Amino acid sequence: MTHLVLVLVLVAAVRTGACPVMCTCSRHLAVRCTQQVPAEIFTNLTNLQELVIENSDLGDLSNVSVADLELQSMRLSQNRIVSLPELNVTNLRHLDLSGNLIETLGVEFRTLRSLEILNLSANFLTVIDSDSFSGLESLKCLDLSRNNLTRLDDALFEPLQALQYLNLSSNQLTILNERCFISLVKLQQLDVSFNRLVRVELGSLQLPSLARLLLAGNSRLGASKQPMLVGTGQRLQTVDASNIGLEQVPPALTHSIRTLRLVGNSIKTVRCGDLDSYPLLQLLDFDSNGLEVIEDDALGRLDSLTILYLTNNNMSEIPKSLSEKLKVLHLEHNQIQQVRTRDLQGLTSLEVLLLNDNKIRLIEAEAFNQLTSLVTLDISRNPIKILEAGCLSGSMALQVLRLSNIDVDSPPKEVSFPLSSTEHLITLDLSGSPGLARQLLVDTAALAASRQLQELDLSFTDLEFIRSDLLHFLPQLRIFHIDGNRINCTQLEWLAAWMRRQDEPEYKRVTCVSPPELWGTLLIDLQPVEATPNRPTTTQTPTTQMEDYIDIESFLRENKSEIFPITNSTRGEMSMFSAGAQERLHPGLVLAAAMLGTALVLVLLGVRFAKRRRDALRLRQEDLEVSSLPGVTELW
Repeated sequence: MTHLVLVLVLVAAVRTGACPVMCTCSRHLAVRCTQQVPAEIFTNLTNLQELVIENSDLGDLSNVSVADLELQSMRLSQNRIVSLPELNVTNLRHLDLSGNLIETLGVEFRTLRSLEILNLSANFLTVIDSDSFSGLESLKCLDLSRNNLTRLDDALFEPLQALQYLNLSSNQLTILNERCFISLVKLQQLDVSFNRLVRVELGSLQLPSLARLLLAGNSRLGASKQPMLVGTGQRLQTVDASNIGLEQVPPALTHSIRTLRLVGNSIKTVRCGDLDSYPLLQLLDFDSNGLEVIEDDALGRLDSLTILYLTNNNMSEIPKSLSEKLKVLHLEHNQIQQVRTRDLQGLTSLEVLLLNDNKIRLIEAEAFNQLTSLVTLDISRNPIKILEAGCLSGSMALQVLRLSNIDVDSPPKEVSFPLSSTEHLITLDLSGSPGLARQLLVDTAALAASRQLQELDLSFTDLEFIRSDLLHFLPQLRIFHIDGNRINCTQLEWLAAWMRRQDEPEYKRVTCVSPPELWGTLLIDLQPVEATPNRPTTTQTPTTQMEDYIDIESFLRENKSEIFPITNSTRGEMSMFSAGAQERLHPGLVLAAAMLGTALVLVLLGVRFAKRRRDALRLRQEDLEVSSLPGVTELW
């Protein structure tokens, strides 16, 4: 009967231009609309457990009374509520009033003794009376963020003995006095970030259960003469002091801190001893400080440090004496000019190393040899000219390697890829690096070892030809970036068929540049060409009769274009980048072909005095064997 009344009220609302109900379940009522919902919806909520009204126009609810013994959750966000209804819901646990137009609070919450979560964020609160939260003895989570609060009454939070989470971020607070949080003995997280704090009085943050303290975005706080980190409890583990105007590492009055974020300050130098009050530190973030110097051994005493962010600074070299437990090292966007062998000594636990966007010109041959646990390496966008063969080797577990936009000068005789151990690679990014792409594609050993590779980026590498055995070497390949190249689509129907199976949106942008008849065609749209019925195959026997002496060299030269791909006679390498080049056979297959030719010569010389018919049948059988060799008809 109760729900029938609610439905009838909402049907009447629809007839007057209001919003329809979206869900009327046995214990749940949800209304989401953009027009006005009548206040009568609150008059009879018997047996209802959850009420959701969002994105409507409820306006003034001061004359509305909500009374129900079963209601446990009420979400009234984004409803342009100006004043709150009288709430007599003793079992209510979750109340969301975010995104409304509430400016003041009275004693509307005094009967909500079971309430655990109260969200008042994104309203227009300026001052909250000291008795507004009286009666909320079970409240655990209070969100007052994104309001206009300028001060906090000393007795405001006294009733909240069970409070664990308090969010005061994005207000207009200027001072935290000693008594405003003194009653919050169970508070675990305090967020006062992005206010206008100029002073944090000594003792205001001496909370015994506090584990996370967020001070970020108070740009004038760093000019305070008092220490910024004043928590004395032994449970404080995370401190975010980003963008508060610090010029040096702030001291800590507790040694329990595990995470320290100092992003966006003006700390130019880290001196020995600056971090001595953080002996248990595991994560340290100096991102965007303009940091220039880290003195020797300034970080060496942080024996537990596992994650270090030094991104976007002005460092010219890799810091020394790093923790042996370090797993993640961010050095991107600095001024580092070289990576020497001694720079990374002892970092056997390092898993992630990011050196991209520096000014690195030299990487010594054994610089990465001790990084036996390295999983991710990025040295993209550096002015490196030479990467010797194997100079990136060291880790046998490397899975992600990014070498994009590196303009290396490939020596004419050097075709080996800089990473010799590619067995575990999953992602390889060579975009914008034509020289490295060339080294990879001619290094058959590196390709053959990359059987786990799933993503290969060769975009913008001056690629024109794609070797036809690529998928044979990379059976796990799922994403192949080749956009931004001048692709010759001759005999690439196999690649088009593979692209169609992957169904990646990027493949629909790759177009053919040559031959002329395929110019502008989407590579993914290429279809297999039907064989011409009268075209001779590589297994056909020459129609001329066998003479006593057969010129094998002439025979191979005449049929070379059908049996074997064309090779470059000057270098004997596969060409994939020069304009107008054809696919060329790998040197290993050339040697196999030469051995095969020698075997044919010996066989034919041994039977040249036999009968003509018998000789012709034997030649036909040998030709069939040639056509079935792997790497000839299958790979090419």
